[in-house]
Amino acid sequence: MTNEDLNTTVNNIKEAWKYPELYNNVSSSERWLSGAAGTYLIFKGLTGIFSHPILGLTGAAIGAGLLYRGVTGYCPVRDFAQQEEESIVPDEVIITETYVAE
Repeated sequence: MTNEDLNTTVNNIKEAWKYPELYNNVSSSERWLSGAAGTYLIFKGLTGIFSHPILGLTGAAIGAGLLYRGVTGYCPVRDFAQQEEESIVPDEVIITETYVAE
């Protein structure tokens, strides 16, 4: 992770705090659960990092994602799924040729 990525993430969090109506796509109960689960996973991941490094780092990374989701109220996965859902258009009929019968 570079400094540019970190700065982008921090700026995104600041924007989410300034304009929550634009970025919130998670309900308040989901935010609380995500925050609690994320905190727990970060704690367990960091305490178990020396005995099981891969599991510890994986748990900490997942916990960080959940904590981000809980703090900001924005879930990028849900946003992507909603965008995909909205881009589905109903069946269309495209006419490429016209015949006139006399």
